[in-house]
Amino acid sequence: MTSIRHRKRTAARWAAALLAPALAVSALSSCAGGPADDAAGEPVTIDFWGWVPGLEDLVAQWNDENEDIQVDFHRMTGDDGQKVEAAVDAGQGPDLVQLSTHTLPEYVITERVVDITDYVSEYADDYTPASWSAVSFDGRVFGIPQGIGPAGTMYRTDIFAEYGLEFPETWDEYLEAARTLKTANPDLHIANLSPGEIGQWAQEIQQAESSWYGIDGDAWTVGVNDEGSQLVAERWQTLLDEDLVTTELMWTPEYWALVNSGKIATITYAAWFPSILAENTADLTEKWSVASMPKNAGSENSGDSGGAAVVVLKNTENAEAAAKFAAWLNGSDDTQEALITVGGLFPSTTNGLESPALRQESEFYGGQVINDVFIESAKQTPDTWVEGPNYGTIQTALLDEFAKVVAGQQTFLEALDIAQAAGVADLESRGLSVSE
Repeated sequence: MTSIRHRKRTAARWAAALLAPALAVSALSSCAGGPADDAAGEPVTIDFWGWVPGLEDLVAQWNDENEDIQVDFHRMTGDDGQKVEAAVDAGQGPDLVQLSTHTLPEYVITERVVDITDYVSEYADDYTPASWSAVSFDGRVFGIPQGIGPAGTMYRTDIFAEYGLEFPETWDEYLEAARTLKTANPDLHIANLSPGEIGQWAQEIQQAESSWYGIDGDAWTVGVNDEGSQLVAERWQTLLDEDLVTTELMWTPEYWALVNSGKIATITYAAWFPSILAENTADLTEKWSVASMPKNAGSENSGDSGGAAVVVLKNTENAEAAAKFAAWLNGSDDTQEALITVGGLFPSTTNGLESPALRQESEFYGGQVINDVFIESAKQTPDTWVEGPNYGTIQTALLDEFAKVVAGQQTFLEALDIAQAAGVADLESRGLSVSE
């Protein structure tokens, strides 16, 4: 049997492993059996680790309906993610685990996950293009999407009405609205620019059809300072230079004090943020609404800050059974309502986006069905974002440099160049080929 556990040290070898059926599919199929491989016809048991609320009940539902494949569930907390990595590298670990799609490429390169293309490719059209793209590399599939973060903009309807403004449809109009508000009230800012919140940056990068990563033949490309990123950087720089934004770190008491005092007029973030806003600004009920995030000129694109996936880990003896459960858990008509209402996920599935559970009126937002905005955002998110192997390195580099920008020590464009160089150097230090 051909071994697939030797770590690839270059993007060329990694791409070849993904494309060569004998290595990437046939070897996996022969190493990792499913229910059909059990000569005795006995039920199989698979271990699943995840963190979404309510998974226990869904696992119990599956077990009641599938005697041949039983699932043991472990709720992840604390450092369980690191425990999974260590266990898999030691030849152990669960069969299935939930993880961020930003982490998935590292799992692919280190061969911690199984190529499940043969088991799940038929479900591609059941998911948004962007979410399926996040679990696919060179035409091979390494996970099932579980939740996404399409962006929208929460804005103070009373503030916009007071100053006679409509909510802006484009970023150019947004900038003009920011200037109008600032002129009318020097204490009022269009938004907060948090130097420590990468998701708000990433969603605008994806909206601009840019990506930190790409693949060029047998090598990685790095695009931290590409054209789309420069567009976003110049926008943020203008907002910062003209004092149109505050710069508190998000999630701090100081940040929420600004929001509650009415000094911040808009917040652009993912579909999971409106409920957090409502919890932290209860006295502002019916003063907020949600709109589509402003668009770039000539484009209807929206953005996304990232999602999660359920993946099959390499040491499983039941890859097909594990993939079957993962496909049911994330994509079945029977699970969508629970994943939305109990799990708190914004669905990556087409049936989830059509679920009545997603279209509930919100008292805090004045009776608005706010998810209508995020559903449209999910449909308008381009599938151009490519996940890469050192997301954490680039994220850290960007946030370090953004702090210097806010402190007036450099510009956003300079920060991008520094983070670009750090990302390339880190990939090369790992023995991965990088195309300039």
